[in-house]
Amino acid sequence: MANLTILRTYAQIAKPETIPVSVLFTHTAKSLAIFDAYPKSIFHFLIIPRVAPPLTASDLASLRSLLKCDRARAKEVILELEEHAKNVKTMIEGEMMSRYGFKWGTWIGFHAVPSMQ
Repeated sequence: MANLTILRTYAQIAKPETIPVSVLFTHTAKSLAIFDAYPKSIFHFLIIPRVAPPLTASDLASLRSLLKCDRARAKEVILELEEHAKNVKTMIEGEMMSRYGFKWGTWIGFHAVPSMQ
């Protein structure tokens, strides 16, 4: 559970630039891309929503809790996460080309359940 607590802490930080560079990859006004502490591949990031009113940490605790909120607001959050993930994917592909001279398929998706409890 400590890993989930630290993710919640990062999501609530008002100034993401204060998150260590070893943790934070990039951020937007509504989301963070962080290096996965337990990467399953060379490039493995977590895109998490930032906590900002009217949504609370409890609202953003899971997809289930988010979908219990106002549907339009939930959709906004999901679309923002998708957009940020696509931008990170583009950055990953650029890094693949820079490092290896070619790129391979990448996946974007939700964790159905927390993988490290």
